[in-house]
Amino acid sequence: RDRPIRGAKGGGGGGKWRQQSAAFREAIREARMIKKMEEQGVPLSSLPPPKASAPDPSLVPCPHCGRTFNEQAAERHIPKCATQRAKPNRLVRGGGRNASNARGGRRR
Repeated sequence: RDRPIRGAKGGGGGGKWRQQSAAFREAIREARMIKKMEEQGVPLSSLPPPKASAPDPSLVPCPHCGRTFNEQAAERHIPKCATQRAKPNRLVRGGGRNASNARGGRRR
């Protein structure tokens, strides 16, 4: 048997899948803790806020809109985003084109 020993290849600190797996396990632990506290009748407001997940270091943020992309998508997106003329400031619920008609404005 000339099989290599598992994990002996490269000897690094793990890969992307290892980080994702650890984050997933931590999320499962937190969910179990919350469920246990709910069953015991502890108010959820007394629990500590959930930990924010760390941003993926392989993603590139756009300097114009703040969205994150992989390298290839960022190369396509960033030049287009820089030259975009009609950037939305913020989206308002019900603030579309026909907002006045939908809210009971003039009916024909």
